[in-house]
Amino acid sequence: MGYFLHRYVMTTVEVDMLMFGRQIRPISYAYSVLITYAFSAFVNLVMYYKLKGIDMVESLKSVE
Repeated sequence: MGYFLHRYVMTTVEVDMLMFGRQIRPISYAYSVLITYAFSAFVNLVMYYKLKGIDMVESLKSVE
């Protein structure tokens, strides 16, 4: 699905003076996986310390 979406977007946004590459190399998939894992690890690390500071018993008692 991603390949066809990429092909559609690249052919749609092309103008006479500017052309984009239409190839998706296998290393691009590896980069996208690594970037996704890195971002997920960063978010989990930040949220771990934020959630650690919340008293869960007290938070269940409050009504919002």
